[in-house]
Amino acid sequence: MIEEDYLWDNIRVYVEDPSSMQEFLILHSPSLYGSGKSLSAYMTAEKSSTILRFADILKKKKSFHTHLETSAKASRVEQFMRWLTKTYTVRYCYADKETFKPRCQHRRRTIRLTPENIRKLDPSASAYYVKRLETAPVYGFLNEKGELVATSGVGFLTKKSFSISYTETKPEYRSRGIAKCLTSLASEPFIKKGLVGVYAADIANPPSLAVAQGLGFEPYRDQKCFYN
Repeated sequence: MIEEDYLWDNIRVYVEDPSSMQEFLILHSPSLYGSGKSLSAYMTAEKSSTILRFADILKKKKSFHTHLETSAKASRVEQFMRWLTKTYTVRYCYADKETFKPRCQHRRRTIRLTPENIRKLDPSASAYYVKRLETAPVYGFLNEKGELVATSGVGFLTKKSFSISYTETKPEYRSRGIAKCLTSLASEPFIKKGLVGVYAADIANPPSLAVAQGLGFEPYRDQKCFYN
């Protein structure tokens, strides 16, 4: 289940000073995402010269749908990466043994998703998503007709932490505690092992943040995101 090797095999790390990791850019390989037309980048650079250098790296991949998450000043990103015209802010929350509050009142209709059952429940699922289900514990909620109407689970898993991902609920099934139940099922086994859970959501999405809060995930950082 430990995916650190998988992660490092599929990213490129650019460092301004090889002796220091204070300013760097992590770029996820585009081949990881669906048709290979999207990429994700994470940048901690603060100096204008470094941001400009990293902008040149990203500019070479300008044809991809790019999502950049960074602690750099927004004005610097806007200055050097003008093609990333859209923004939002993501709030990171964490939970551990001390804060986590498991809750699942819909367990009867939940299932663990697998490469086998997802093909029947969601024929449109991408090959990347199907592959991730081999190692990522993702849960689904079925309605009375046996249709998949909500999902949530673990995105990536390392030796010390895991991230919540794939959280989605069809509009007519929201505000019932379903997402909270699925997230709880995915998180609890790893919390019990001493891992720290990370939950990220757009600050403009109160229902998602309410799921995190209800399970004991506490806010610890807001991060600016840019995309095209």
